[in-house]
Amino acid sequence: MPIVPEGHVSPRPVKNRLWWPAVGLAALTAVTGCGSQQDPAPAAGPVKSSAPATATPGVPENDPADLLSRARAAMDAGTGWTFAVTGEESLELTGAPKEQGSAASYSATVERTGSPEALHQSGTVLSKGKRKAEEVFAVDGTGYVRKGAPGAPWTKGPLTDPEIAAKVEDPLAALASFAAYAERDERIEVTTVGGEIRLRLRIPAAHLADRTERPAVAKAAREFRPTLDKLRKAGVTAGEERIVLTGLEEVLVLDARTHRMASYRSSFGFAVPHEGRQLRYEQELRADTRGSFTGRIEVPAAAR
Repeated sequence: MPIVPEGHVSPRPVKNRLWWPAVGLAALTAVTGCGSQQDPAPAAGPVKSSAPATATPGVPENDPADLLSRARAAMDAGTGWTFAVTGEESLELTGAPKEQGSAASYSATVERTGSPEALHQSGTVLSKGKRKAEEVFAVDGTGYVRKGAPGAPWTKGPLTDPEIAAKVEDPLAALASFAAYAERDERIEVTTVGGEIRLRLRIPAAHLADRTERPAVAKAAREFRPTLDKLRKAGVTAGEERIVLTGLEEVLVLDARTHRMASYRSSFGFAVPHEGRQLRYEQELRADTRGSFTGRIEVPAAAR
């Protein structure tokens, strides 16, 4: 199960870590120095082999729902997992110099246990040319967030709080997302190449208003919502039927033998019309399974 209740946040990094001007939309085109550099994504580490998961009798081997069920069982069988997570997001106004846009990138190591369900992540946000440490714990329905070096204050709140949930990066939530796509009969391509099973969802284009009918669009919309809310406050009035999803792709990779999750990546973008121009938002993510995690996740006393 995802560590954050379904519907409160989607499994992507970055999570609206853009730097924003505080004086309205006009200032967006004056923002400078928002570097979009990203640390190289750590390569996926080796995972100890185990007995292959057995197929469900009477179910095609490339059935997405069955593959996801086996993947869930394979990941649940482990004590815990370590992931490398990287991502970036950007916002640009068409016609304005690219360096005047806003961008942020994020990289982190995520430790996740299933029994008890707990998560710890330690990473770095790069925005406006500056790096800032960020540490997060999620235990027993509560999130703890610290921005800055050790000694900085902690913020605590329920994982149902969007502001807290938006900081939690849970790669295992990708399994639940793909299961929801399969239940809603979204077209999921399944291919097997070089010992890997790849499940791919693609949406070439859609509208933000389609979120009520398509779970993948709804997930991207939840990620985009904090940015859109800030644009609304800055004077953007375009309705959801005019805001275009310019493309979405999610790829979940499983080990063909064990059905363990090997990696997950996603990318999507939105185009928002405003006064004859477009605001273009883009977000990308990658999460790689590094290996098993056998430690305990405990919230530090200073955060409680």
